[in-house]
Amino acid sequence: MLGGFDTLGAQESVTVILTIKEDFEMNPRRLLIGQYLLVALMFVTASVTPLMISGCGSAEEMEEDPLFSQTARLQYRVDSLMAENRRLIQQVDALASDNRSLTARAAELEMRLREAQTAPPPPPPIADVSSAYSAALSQYRRQDFSGAMLQFEQLLSTGIRDDLADNCHYWIGECLYGLKKYSDAIHHFETAMAFSHSEKKDDSLLMIGNSYAAMGNKNSAKEAYNRLVSSYPASPYVKKAQEKLAKLG
Repeated sequence: MLGGFDTLGAQESVTVILTIKEDFEMNPRRLLIGQYLLVALMFVTASVTPLMISGCGSAEEMEEDPLFSQTARLQYRVDSLMAENRRLIQQVDALASDNRSLTARAAELEMRLREAQTAPPPPPPIADVSSAYSAALSQYRRQDFSGAMLQFEQLLSTGIRDDLADNCHYWIGECLYGLKKYSDAIHHFETAMAFSHSEKKDDSLLMIGNSYAAMGNKNSAKEAYNRLVSSYPASPYVKKAQEKLAKLG
C-alpha cells in the first residue's frame, strides 16, 4: 500500500483532489458521490500516515521528511475540501427548495390562467328588464320550466332591484318545483322570504309546505302551513293552507 502511495506522489494527489473539487462545483448533482470519494481518500491517507511514521525514526526526522510534510498538507486540503463540499450541498438543498416553491407558484398561476380562459362570458345586459321578466313568466306558464328558470337567473345576474329580485327567486322555486327538485325549490322560496319588503312571503310559505309534502315530510309541511295561517291571516292562501293541514291530519 505504501509503495503505491509513493508512486502516486503527494503533489499528484493534491492535483487529483483539486480536479475533483472543480468538477463537483461545475456539476452540483455529483456532490454526494464526491463526498464519498473524498472520505475514501481521507481514509487511505489516514491509513498510510501511521505506516510512514512507524518507519521514519525520531520526531525531528519526521518533521524534516518531505513526504511527511506533504502528507500533512494533503490532510489539510482533504479537510478543507470536505468543508467546502458540505457548504455546496447546503447550497444545492436551498436551491432545490426554492425551485419547488417556484414550481408550485407557477402551477397555481397556470391553473388560474386556464380558469380565466375557460370562464363563461358574462351575460349581455338586458335592455328592458320588465319585458324580460314578462317573457320569463310566459315561459313558465307554458311549462317551459328550464327555459323560464334560465331567464329568471339571467335577470338576477344583472343586479336587478330587490322588489323584482325576490319575485325572480320565487319563480325559480316554482320552476324547480315543476321539475320535482323540491329541496332546491325550498331554498329559493326561503331566499324570496328573506327580502325584507317581499310580497311573496305568504306565497313562498305555501310552496314550502307543498314541497315538504311532496317529499313526504309531513311535520315540516304542517309547520310551514301553520306559519302561513298564523303570520299572514289575511292572505288569500290561508284557506288552501288549512285544507292542506286537514288532509295531512
